[in-house]
Amino acid sequence: MVTDAQTNEPLPYANIIYGSEGTSTNMDGSFVLTIDPLLEEQKLHIRYIGYESRHITLDEMDTNLYIELVSTSVVLDDIMVYSAEQIMSDLDGHRQINYEYGDQLLLSYYKETVTSNDDIYYLAEGIFDIYLPTIYSGDKTAVSARKTRKREFIALDTIEIPMITGHVSDMVNGATRRKGSFLDPNQRKNYIFSKEDLTIYDGREVFKIYYEPKTKKGTSKGVLYIDSESKAVIKAEYYPVIDQQNFWTNVKWTEEYTQVDGTWFIHRVSYTGEWKSKERSFAFNALMVVTDFEDAEGKPKLKNELSNNAIFFHEASTFSDSFWGIDNYVQLSEHERMSFAKK
Repeated sequence: MVTDAQTNEPLPYANIIYGSEGTSTNMDGSFVLTIDPLLEEQKLHIRYIGYESRHITLDEMDTNLYIELVSTSVVLDDIMVYSAEQIMSDLDGHRQINYEYGDQLLLSYYKETVTSNDDIYYLAEGIFDIYLPTIYSGDKTAVSARKTRKREFIALDTIEIPMITGHVSDMVNGATRRKGSFLDPNQRKNYIFSKEDLTIYDGREVFKIYYEPKTKKGTSKGVLYIDSESKAVIKAEYYPVIDQQNFWTNVKWTEEYTQVDGTWFIHRVSYTGEWKSKERSFAFNALMVVTDFEDAEGKPKLKNELSNNAIFFHEASTFSDSFWGIDNYVQLSEHERMSFAKK
């Protein structure tokens, strides 16, 4: 479990990294990580923006860890002369170093829910193989389901619900890769960027950059966390402009990246879309966490490759943790577990 050392409050979505393997804490600050004991890596890294990182040497007895992180702050001084536009220019200049890598085969955990207030209508989760080609490749992202399960607590055909397609394949292509995104150098003229804060991540100073549309071609607003040393986006929280559509009332994306051997890879992506139906508010929530990755030479043969609109979750009567075997995953929160207890 990972908590704030001063308040003892749990820290949700803390990054847990061991070599190329990893996971995230759930909303209760809890996590499970199954590691390869043969790895040369001996330290477990726990990282959270605004807190001092912990680097813990593991042994065979470390099976129930309680980890406290200490919050830290940074005083803005002469670094204020470094403008938001300069930071964004540096981001563009370091793009090739930070984000351009060869083909990757990712292993990921994915979960989606439909909720209304405190009620969970639907929950589905699974383990997926993802082929993520280099940006220079003509290949497209490919996804294969290893194991999946779902449960409807309240029949979804009783509510108006959007057709969501893409799932994992959309989430893994973050804003750093998507052409036409707010991080595309060709789109920067359509946004206003401002620097208003400085924080810490893994012992390094991080710029907090706010942005919003400058022209009608600007499609989102939000905040970027940019590492002052590597000039890389390590986290992005953004809200697409939804003024021109009639369904969603609010949409939010969050992306986090982790650095491995000098390159920044996508680690966690979450999505929330809210809407109203029959005077009641609903939310579709999706979470993807990359739990392992390896280099690939071209597109591998993926068993049961999925199309974007595939229905790939299997109905499950129970949601035991034994379902995952040796695969890493994000634990269900206590609130989510209570939904099963009520049925």
